Amino acid sequence: MKKILGSCLLCCTLATNTAIADEYSGWGNLHFDYQAWGHGVSESEFDQALIGIEGGFNFEWGELFGFYDFEGLDRDSGKQTATYNLQAHTYLGDSGASVFSKVYSSHGTEIKETNSFLGFGYTDISGDGWWFTPWVAGNYTTVYNEFADITNVNGFNGATLGWSAGYVFEAFGQSFLLSNWTEIEMFRNDEYAQNNYGETGVNGGLNLGVDITKNINATIMYRYYYNKLGADGYGDIMIYRLAYKF
Repeated sequence: MKKILGSCLLCCTLATNTAIADEYSGWGNLHFDYQAWGHGVSESEFDQALIGIEGGFNFEWGELFGFYDFEGLDRDSGKQTATYNLQAHTYLGDSGASVFSKVYSSHGTEIKETNSFLGFGYTDISGDGWWFTPWVAGNYTTVYNEFADITNVNGFNGATLGWSAGYVFEAFGQSFLLSNWTEIEMFRNDEYAQNNYGETGVNGGLNLGVDITKNINATIMYRYYYNKLGADGYGDIMIYRLAYKF
């Protein structure tokens, strides 16, 4: 069973007419998120609202998924941030192995960061209602950060070990999805390590979603990070999502 998991952009421009003809599954949603940085263990008063679109396609040759978020709806005009993620597993025959590729980019007025990944994954670890998809990739990073010790950081930035996992189950007459994604950044270059408090960092989320109706979904997300997102050590965010599925 090949599942599509994670925050994903429904990006039709990535698919050629031939690829669309080969499509055999897909999903997407429009969502509204409220991010509360002080609702976990972190001491922070920063909150923000966003709107976004996510989704994915599953083809005979591989999987495409990603998302686009417009962040800071509650901030003054010009202070918003645009963040997108596009990633793919291209199957290596029927081996279960894949070529993994990903671009994650976040652009605001003071901070702009793009991470490009290329490596390998494995897509055939799954069972009845659950899946686990690991990957490992090299990371090329381009950063402009007005708040960091080193404003501009560009170049190869070590390796990242990541995975996505999920479990679909029924309870109280409702359909739930428990999911997790995690990325462990290793062997960061010296400049990025100086700006982010170490050669190793962690970025991830644990999510529980429920289908309220056929088209309406609510999700609570616990977002965690270590030596990442400007934190020296551990940090977290609670995210509350309401989505329209299509």
